Amino acid sequence: MKYFLGLDIGGTKTACALADEHMVLSRARAGSAKVLRVGKAEAAINLRAVLHAVSKESGVTLASVTASCIGTSGSAVAEVVGWLRKQMEIKVGGMLSILGDEEITLDAAFPGEAGVVVIAGTGSNVIGRSRSGSTSGAGGWGPALADEGSGNLLGLQALRAVFAAINAGEDPLLLYRVLDHLGLRTRDELVAAANAPNFEFAQLMPVVVQAAHDGDRVAQATLTRGGEELAGLVLHVIGRLVAAEPGIENGLRIAYTGSILEHVPDVRNAMEHVLLRLYPQLQFVPGIVDPLNGALWHARRLGLADG
Repeated sequence: MKYFLGLDIGGTKTACALADEHMVLSRARAGSAKVLRVGKAEAAINLRAVLHAVSKESGVTLASVTASCIGTSGSAVAEVVGWLRKQMEIKVGGMLSILGDEEITLDAAFPGEAGVVVIAGTGSNVIGRSRSGSTSGAGGWGPALADEGSGNLLGLQALRAVFAAINAGEDPLLLYRVLDHLGLRTRDELVAAANAPNFEFAQLMPVVVQAAHDGDRVAQATLTRGGEELAGLVLHVIGRLVAAEPGIENGLRIAYTGSILEHVPDVRNAMEHVLLRLYPQLQFVPGIVDPLNGALWHARRLGLADG
């Protein structure tokens, strides 16, 4: 019997699944094992936790694993890849493939087929694949440079819009929702908190979404802007796919993953509105893609190709 391990390492969580050739035997989650975000010590603890959990639940020893695939942002960073390889060599048997999180998500949605995946959670990214198998991506440059439509950027844009409204003499509802959410009393306290190092803007998203539903103009405009900016990334990818393979846009499938696209329909709807206006024959796949399925698909291909 051959066993396969898939891992999806994100900025806030690590998901892991252990499977045989036919079915998933166990799943587990822990905090992030992304070293560039949480550091090596915490990442090692979280990685060890998910590996131990799937092994214990399935009854399969990690040394028995035939092949593993890890999907993670930062897969092109030597420090990230080197650290992950070392950790896996210590704990897990078999072969290992380390890919970008966008690639495992693409194969979770469309295993080896054409399509576009839009990722929007704490960060954002878009990747598409043509019928010939070539890929094209946009975004994924991290919170300091891009991440359009992500929880991090939307939270930041919402606060900036709040203070722009204050400059214009308005008194937005969102200001008071944010103060209450953070346990702050005054505008000055919010200024100090938001300008402090390592402030997590993504934590404001539930407040922004609720304020938008309650009619706050600033919150509504922020979510619409996020969807439109995310659509811009998708359009870059579709444009390159069409240039390479004219006609691929007819019936091209678009799939989603990430907490923003799963839980914030205002962003998703604004994005789809822009895309359908320019490419009315696009098909949007219902539901949310689980990237772990793509990691397991790659692990099985790697292990089974070896005989």
